[in-house]
Amino acid sequence: LPRGLALYFSLRDHCPSSQLWVLCMDGVCYRTLAQLALPGLNPVVIDDFEKGDKGLLEAKKNRNRIEYYFTCTPSLPLYLFRTQPDIPMITYLDADLFFFDSPSPLFNEIGDNSIAVIGHRYARRLQRRSRYGTYNVGWISLRADENGLACLHWWRGKCLEWCYDRFENGRFADQKYLDAWPGLFQKLVVLQHKGANLAPWNIGNYSISYHDAKVWVDEQPLVFLHFHGLKQVAPWIYDPNFAGSRATLSRITRQHIFAPYI
Repeated sequence: LPRGLALYFSLRDHCPSSQLWVLCMDGVCYRTLAQLALPGLNPVVIDDFEKGDKGLLEAKKNRNRIEYYFTCTPSLPLYLFRTQPDIPMITYLDADLFFFDSPSPLFNEIGDNSIAVIGHRYARRLQRRSRYGTYNVGWISLRADENGLACLHWWRGKCLEWCYDRFENGRFADQKYLDAWPGLFQKLVVLQHKGANLAPWNIGNYSISYHDAKVWVDEQPLVFLHFHGLKQVAPWIYDPNFAGSRATLSRITRQHIFAPYI
């Protein structure tokens, strides 16, 4: 919930007209967001989301909590396209993202394409992690057209069939399925902006600097960072999850990326 709110405020700072729908996986989350009544934030009740969805309810019986979260990913855009028919395109965002600049360059890259994904861009010494997926689920854009909807229905079917928090027979959670998309669906673009989805697993690829009141990833501004695995270990002591990725936490990264987020 606090990470999701940080995402919301950062998104509204840099894209004031954005509308964010939040799938609330428990009552505390829904009641809090409903009471806050923040502009452009639309909480979705889990019971409403699941109602009448036999596939989801059946899958819920045979996987743990986090695996069910993964299972729900492709069903949420489909639910919104069905209940909010005026939406032309949806971008799914993980709750642990935080925006530092406008996402408009990413939508310029998308253009009139139907599907947009973003690579993990693993640092060279982490290439073995590619078994978990070439693309990251943190940002996925899907248009409500023939290609986008076909992709969503295919993905949902795969996730209902198998979506577990382990690598097995070339599958991993909801993420590894994305590897097949470029060969299956037309009008798909892989986003190239270096400042999109900066994360512990790829920050080592780039030179991080700060000038003109912005963080820069090589020659491009940081758009959003994926704070995957960040943990509070004691009051005002945080583990940025860089050790596992063998990345270095520089002064600029501490002062201008992690400090604002925390």
